[in-house]
Amino acid sequence: MFSYVDQPATHDIHPPSHFDARRTRKIGGNAIVTYDARQIANWLIKRAQQDDRVLSIMLILRLTYIAHGKHLEKMNTPLFSNEIQAWRFGPVITDIYQAFRRQGMKVSVPLLNMPDVEDPLDIELLEEVWNEYSELSSSQLSKFTHVSGGPWHLAAKIGGWYAPIPSELILQYYRAKAAVA
Repeated sequence: MFSYVDQPATHDIHPPSHFDARRTRKIGGNAIVTYDARQIANWLIKRAQQDDRVLSIMLILRLTYIAHGKHLEKMNTPLFSNEIQAWRFGPVITDIYQAFRRQGMKVSVPLLNMPDVEDPLDIELLEEVWNEYSELSSSQLSKFTHVSGGPWHLAAKIGGWYAPIPSELILQYYRAKAAVA
């Protein structure tokens, strides 16, 4: 059975000193500003606190991945530029995993000194993801993220475990899914 590192929670959690909250990358000749995935994780943790809930690290990873896919599909731009990898138990944004794993299975403390998500359209999308998926268990969410022929499956099949899952592959999947709906 897979388990995250069981270490005591710490309340002194800071991003690395070289932290850059927003990243710029070129897509089709245009500069696109994206978030750091840890900002999205922080938003989810704070949103859970509003509902008096604590999220598992796995749930944070799944919800962040789904939000990224929905953002790609709706906005045609990535929500974040952090690498997503095909781990044995699902897609993992390693920066999120590394930043929060010291809290153990349940994550209740957001990273400090991290800018909030402020764009109203992004907040609206995150609220949609929260409302649609946050009540599901990690294993229920796996039905959305572990689909045969989906991005996680294809990346692992082609590149093996820990292979990157390109945003282009996630975009294709979410567009195809939206076309069927």
